[in-house]
Amino acid sequence: MVASTLELTEAHTLSFGTGEDALVRIDEPKLSLAGTSAEIHYADGFTQELNLQILGEHQLMNAAAAMAVAEVLGVDRKQAAGALERMKLAERWRMQLDQRADGVFVINDAYNASPDSMKAALQTLAQLGRQGHRTIAVLGEMAELGEFAIHEHDAIGRLAVRLNIDQVVSVGMGAKLIHMGASQEGSWDGESKHFETINEALDFVRGMLEPGDVVLVKSSKSANLRLLGDDLMEVSV
Repeated sequence: MVASTLELTEAHTLSFGTGEDALVRIDEPKLSLAGTSAEIHYADGFTQELNLQILGEHQLMNAAAAMAVAEVLGVDRKQAAGALERMKLAERWRMQLDQRADGVFVINDAYNASPDSMKAALQTLAQLGRQGHRTIAVLGEMAELGEFAIHEHDAIGRLAVRLNIDQVVSVGMGAKLIHMGASQEGSWDGESKHFETINEALDFVRGMLEPGDVVLVKSSKSANLRLLGDDLMEVSV
């Protein structure tokens, strides 16, 4: 949509993304618990590897935007990539990955949530699941959706099932439709659970965790699941 309006402006424009005509183009993205990587191609044929410590293929788009701006400002390409690669965390509770002493991984992404960011987080979790990790998604309400709230929460539950997330846990009344959507999509044998309180959800998740599991905690800030994510980092003795 934005690209289609370029002809309406006389301002200097630059592009980034996965399109062949992008000034900074992302190619062959890869994801692991070590971070996110891709080949970055410039319009003049220059190519370099980018290895981000932060998690999620959607972070590559942010990085490409920064590299495009750096290109226009005349920043050395390798220096620009190096600065991005040294960044360990975009912000607390935003795709914040931590490993517990017992080998459980917790991705705390519960500072905010929208349908798009929820989908991106679940897709990241699903990719890690395809690498041999059991996946648990602890999901809370996406706030301020108004008339779209019912549809969007239901859709997230259904998406989690389609992505083969091993366990879905919805928390709070505002997130119950996530559980209902997952159940209607085909999660009939306990793969989706709903809890009204954070403490109930915390006890359930703690009781099922095993080394190598990856837990995603995702909600709007008002749902307070970021605090559940912090509590999950404490290993019960």
